[in-house]
Amino acid sequence: MVSQELLAFLVDLAAKLSGYPPIPVDALPPVQVLSEAELAKAVCPEAAAGCTNIAATFETEHYVIYLRDTLDLENAADNSFLLHELVHVLQHKARGDAIFADCPTTLKTETEAYQAQNAYLKREGQFLRFGEALGFMSCAGEQNTFFTRDIMIDPLIVK
Repeated sequence: MVSQELLAFLVDLAAKLSGYPPIPVDALPPVQVLSEAELAKAVCPEAAAGCTNIAATFETEHYVIYLRDTLDLENAADNSFLLHELVHVLQHKARGDAIFADCPTTLKTETEAYQAQNAYLKREGQFLRFGEALGFMSCAGEQNTFFTRDIMIDPLIVK
C-alpha cells in the first residue's frame, strides 16, 4: 500500500521537476504492488520470463501504476521509480496516448521521466542515476536519436 502522503509528495515533485501541470492525488491512477512474477505477467503476458527487470510501470490502457513489491518506498532510490511513473501520468494527462505514439516520441517521453527521476535522486543526495541505456538507443532509420547527456543533464528547475 502506498501512502497518500507519499503520493502527494512525489506527484508534486514530479510536476515541478518535469514541468508538466500538477494533478490532484485523487486524480492519480491506483497503484498496485505486485511480485516480480505478477508484474512480469501484467506487463509482458506473452513473454513474462523475459520481462523480470521491471521495477515499476504506468499502464495507460487500464490507468494503473504497477510497482514491484520489493521496493522500499521509504527509500528515495526506490521511490524514485514511482516518481518516474508519476511523470508518465502527468505526460499522459497533458498529451494523451501520443506520449507513446512512435519510437522517437517514446524515447523523448522516457528521457523526460528519467531526467525528473535523476533530478529527484540528486535532490535527495543519492548518487544513483537511471536511464543511461536510452543514450545508446535509436529508432529504425534514425541515427543519434538521443544521447546520454539528454538523460543525465539536470533540469534547470532543480534546486
